[in-house]
Amino acid sequence: MFGVAAVLAFTARLPLLSSMSALTFMTLYAGAQVGFTIPGLIENVTGITRIPNLLPPDFTWAIGGGDWWWVPSWEFGSATRANPIIETTRIALIATFVGVAVSLPIAFLASTMTAPNRPAYLITKGFINLVRTVPDLFWAMIFVTSVGAGAFAGALALIFFSLAIMAKLLSETVDAVDPRPLEAARATGARHFPAVRAAVLPQVLPNYVAYALYTFELNIRASVVLGVVGAGGIGQVLEAQRAFFRFDRVLAVVIIIFVLVFVIEQVSIALRRRLV
Repeated sequence: MFGVAAVLAFTARLPLLSSMSALTFMTLYAGAQVGFTIPGLIENVTGITRIPNLLPPDFTWAIGGGDWWWVPSWEFGSATRANPIIETTRIALIATFVGVAVSLPIAFLASTMTAPNRPAYLITKGFINLVRTVPDLFWAMIFVTSVGAGAFAGALALIFFSLAIMAKLLSETVDAVDPRPLEAARATGARHFPAVRAAVLPQVLPNYVAYALYTFELNIRASVVLGVVGAGGIGQVLEAQRAFFRFDRVLAVVIIIFVLVFVIEQVSIALRRRLV
């Protein structure tokens, strides 16, 4: 009896064992093809100590002589230009607001439950997949080329980035809502969009706000990277100091960014817990 049970248990695990074996083989093969080794990883990680002018971080330059919210030494040669941290926050705010607002109707059109017809669903779903295919850094390169370097190009790039994230998350949330309120609204003779607004929107509204806060977190991080290609914000400071091999200043800015992102993340998490 126990022997049969053991054989059956082993047979049931064969698919899992074979899948894990195949995954392990593919991982090892991929690592061999790109030259990945554990000793090489350890050597490269410890090689960070050989970066010139890395330690100690130059907080004297990073903090400057102004107030904590205004860093004179970070001005891009102009006293009238916004501090890069403030500019980065502005880029993230405007991109989140516009992207989140535009994504709301798109998400309802991209859900099988709330799309008015099949063609509308397919077109909207295809549009979301197209926008999600292009990474935020490439959007920034496109807009820097088309409208010029600066915060405006970064905001445009992150609008598309926010739109892709919000539309994807919200459309999947709409797919999972309780369909009975929508069916009841339709049974009363209500038209499609008024029925969706009355029966589905209240169900997804807390998630919508929580996703918006999460998108703002992502935009703060992404706007730092976009500055490297000239799309404004603190990324331009990082790239300029890296070009002059002032890695002590780079490290100081990275630490300041980490503190900023950590604070924003904690506030966002606290707000999302109250909403969802």
